[in-house]
Amino acid sequence: MKEEYIELENRRLIYDYMLNNPGSHLRKISGALKMHLSTLRYHIHFLEKRELVVSKKEKNLRIYFIAGKVSEKDKIIVPLLQQKRFRDIVLTIIITPRLTHAEISDNLAIKPPTLSKYISILEDRGIIYHEKMGREKRYSISDEKSIMELLLTYKKSFWDSLVDNVLEIYFER
Repeated sequence: MKEEYIELENRRLIYDYMLNNPGSHLRKISGALKMHLSTLRYHIHFLEKRELVVSKKEKNLRIYFIAGKVSEKDKIIVPLLQQKRFRDIVLTIIITPRLTHAEISDNLAIKPPTLSKYISILEDRGIIYHEKMGREKRYSISDEKSIMELLLTYKKSFWDSLVDNVLEIYFER
């Protein structure tokens, strides 16, 4: 039945893109597929009605997933990994666990107030946690194995050599 719904080229392109890039929003999909927003909305609505695609509202964006392909926990993590800044912070902590705020800021050249916002979101979603050491907080990944599995599963969608390097380092440990 699914094949019948994605026979049209545009729907198949959208479906395949969402399969490889879960947690993408309309403009990202539109840009990647070079498809007008109105056309994209029409086909996504069609796919949602037939329960092949599910969406989730996140702040001011609606993000899309293929139904049944991504767990609820991963629906929280994957959209952040799709964003370079969040991904860079997570990868930096994976490479060197227990970094301080200042060390992360220096490594990634992110201003401390900006980094604080990113870290707050990552902590709220349970992706990272901190331990207090005197006056400093040291950051670690909550479930490193899950993050690595997601990075490995969706590494094609990141187009990021840092992901490849981290995966290589992780599997050499």
